Amino acid sequence: MRQLILSLTIIFLLTDQIICNYLKSVFFSETPLCTSELECRQAKLKLDSYCATCTVILPMVKFLILTDLTKVLEKMALAICVGPDFSNTKMCQDIINTYKSTVYKVLIKTPLSDEELCHAFLECKPVKNKALNWTINLPDTKKPEPIQPQKPLPFFPTIRILHLTDIHFDMEYKTGSLADCDQILCCRNQSTSMNKSESKKRLAGAWGDYRYCGLPQWTLESMFDHISKKDEFDFIYWTGDLGPHSVWEDSKENQLEYFKNLRLMFEKYFPNKKIYSTVGNHDTEPDNLYPLMKTNSMSWLYDALYPDWQRFGAPESQKKSIQNRGAFYTTELFPGLRLFSLNNAYCYAYNFWMFINSVDPLDQLKLLVQILQESENKGEKVHIIGHINPSGCMRSFSENYYKIVNRYESTIVGQFFGHTHNDQFEIFYDLENLKRPVGVAYMTGSITTYPLMNPAYRIFEIDGAYRSSSYQILDYETYFMNLTEANLKPKSGPVWRKEYSAKRAYNLNSLLPSEWNNFIESLWNDVNNPLFDVLYRHFSKSYDQEIDCDFKCRRSFLCKFKQARSDFFIRCY
Repeated sequence: MRQLILSLTIIFLLTDQIICNYLKSVFFSETPLCTSELECRQAKLKLDSYCATCTVILPMVKFLILTDLTKVLEKMALAICVGPDFSNTKMCQDIINTYKSTVYKVLIKTPLSDEELCHAFLECKPVKNKALNWTINLPDTKKPEPIQPQKPLPFFPTIRILHLTDIHFDMEYKTGSLADCDQILCCRNQSTSMNKSESKKRLAGAWGDYRYCGLPQWTLESMFDHISKKDEFDFIYWTGDLGPHSVWEDSKENQLEYFKNLRLMFEKYFPNKKIYSTVGNHDTEPDNLYPLMKTNSMSWLYDALYPDWQRFGAPESQKKSIQNRGAFYTTELFPGLRLFSLNNAYCYAYNFWMFINSVDPLDQLKLLVQILQESENKGEKVHIIGHINPSGCMRSFSENYYKIVNRYESTIVGQFFGHTHNDQFEIFYDLENLKRPVGVAYMTGSITTYPLMNPAYRIFEIDGAYRSSSYQILDYETYFMNLTEANLKPKSGPVWRKEYSAKRAYNLNSLLPSEWNNFIESLWNDVNNPLFDVLYRHFSKSYDQEIDCDFKCRRSFLCKFKQARSDFFIRCY
């Protein structure tokens, strides 16, 4: 009994330390990338300390699970979560109840050692276990010599693609409710705070709020109405994360209700448009958890998605891939242009099922390679859509995807993602010549304001459709709503306006990878260049803020744009 009490005390103290320190450094601050060798060493030492603490905790946690003392574990987790005021007790209890079953199963079934699991989750160092460390096989076909596409003549036809991502609208949003609360998500009737005297100063705006709140449905409809009347485009890429961040009260029924509402809005505002979709990490229940089909069934979601996806543009031939394999598919958009829609929620570290086996989940990358090789043989170009940005994936998935982009750099002409909520991009480099850029993944800014940003959407202009089109991305325009302005005049309604076009805003000749690389390099060599401020402002979609970023901050910010792998292997010093 004495040993058990001592173990529990150690768990409580260490768990409190690692959770508080880790969350503070990762989730509640802008964690900078190191820009010198000394900084990198210091950052590694700090991360190693988290992993060392984790390695001490895990055996004790497993002991409690195996000895059926999980109630004790849950009480300690609750005490850590609620803090001293207890105002968020229900939320904390619901979160624990939501995730505990999966966490217990994964901790018992994972083939990883305690040290390997800690290092994999916290990304302290590579893990050699074959459940996480894997390589995709590429065909023996020789890679064709890369040819830079020629700039099309001005009178050649173009295609316009509307990209929507990370809506996170909240049907429980309440104007005048508490916008700065003790829950993960605020601006709702049930939002609470221990500081009652300050509550009236922190109320939710009529059209949304910059703090940790979902987007009102009426703001989303305002945007759709504006797009349908003012913008011209040919079809839509929708890259996931539909509902709010209310992870403690999600249910399968709630998630399906959000999908139904989105379908009705699509039908109302874009009745004649093709809409090509993928799912995000917040589109399942519980959030983030996409079990492999062989482990558990996702039919409740995929069976419901297929009819809508097929109605809006996914071919009937892909029914099996969407319903039975894992909500990913391919289709021809135009003669010479193919789409591959990834479900890369299966690459995410917070999808805990991946710690049992993450080897090319559901053979998605194997299929992607097959499609890319067929497209290369036929002279097709390919667009890839997915939710999670390439550097946001687990290490092996990220490295293998990077390798695929390298191999098929002449075939992949567009990559479209979301997830980060920021307006940003990630550059891919030749694995044999790390100074030669080979691709760019675009993360369009979120429609939600969560957190500290204006809502936005984007329209890409691409070359095509005509015989021998390069289908390259020629430019894009980002549109946004100034939330401060809208809330000051709530009865007037939001004003949606063009924020910028990429070529004009950044003085680019084209949107080829080499141009983006040259742009970032020019800012790296002169961090006080006025264009840095432009890029920094667009990152949060022109959120009203002063740019308080010193030399170190600016270098760290720019370094992110050169990282399309989760191990950040491109050095910025």
